[in-house]
Amino acid sequence: MLSIIEKARAKFFQVTEEFGSDPYLLLPHVPEVERWAKFMLKRYPQADEEVVLLAVWLHDLGHYPILTEVDHAIRSEERAREFLEKEKYPKEKMKKVLQCVRSHRCRDVMPESFEAKIIAFADSASHMTTSIYFDMAKEDKQKNREFKAYAKLERDFRDLSSFPEIKKELTELYNAWKNLLKAYEKIDLK
Repeated sequence: MLSIIEKARAKFFQVTEEFGSDPYLLLPHVPEVERWAKFMLKRYPQADEEVVLLAVWLHDLGHYPILTEVDHAIRSEERAREFLEKEKYPKEKMKKVLQCVRSHRCRDVMPESFEAKIIAFADSASHMTTSIYFDMAKEDKQKNREFKAYAKLERDFRDLSSFPEIKKELTELYNAWKNLLKAYEKIDLK
């Protein structure tokens, strides 16, 4: 019998597979978020591991199919609620998971619970250990537009602030990304 976390993982892969492609690169992103979440759970064992790991696999369910009018965090919360209700997940824990999912972007809803702060941190940190900034920069260069990667890097680094001691550990990586993006921007590939 599958655990609730295994079912959430399967749901994530099902949604991505049904869409037929992965333009947001969620297939490498979400497992990397899980790696960061597990790192954080080791550092902070007082967090509810099940809530955190469920939120990892549910936080980006709203990316596919692509809709532009509604933020993916809102759609992810709706889909996570449907999934958890179908699984008859306890209401009090469901509320915690949904808060993690809804606030992972640190935009209109900020993470309040310890677990939500871990998810927001893990999501942002995962961007620093995958190729997302470079992928964004390449696309912007190909379309001859201003690099959005700088702004994303700055937002991600800001969103590490709930855990300043670990943010400090990632400062060198943050600076390396800034330098790489500056160097790449100077290259004329026309």
